[in-house]
Amino acid sequence: IDAHSEATMMIGDRMDTDVISGLEAGMQTVLVLTGITDRAAAERFPYRPTRILDSVADLIDEIGRDG
Repeated sequence: IDAHSEATMMIGDRMDTDVISGLEAGMQTVLVLTGITDRAAAERFPYRPTRILDSVADLIDEIGRDG
């Protein structure tokens, strides 16, 4: 897709797969709370996503603010 990690964001609902993969690839990460990981569970990991959102739908507001 010709995307570079500096301009790409990993979005997922699991800290142990999606977020860690994004971080290891040098990307910003977004944890969405629609899957297995909730806020309390996310706090137990030694690493943190760039953002935590309730839903993928909340990205519309995030993109509007940042873009």
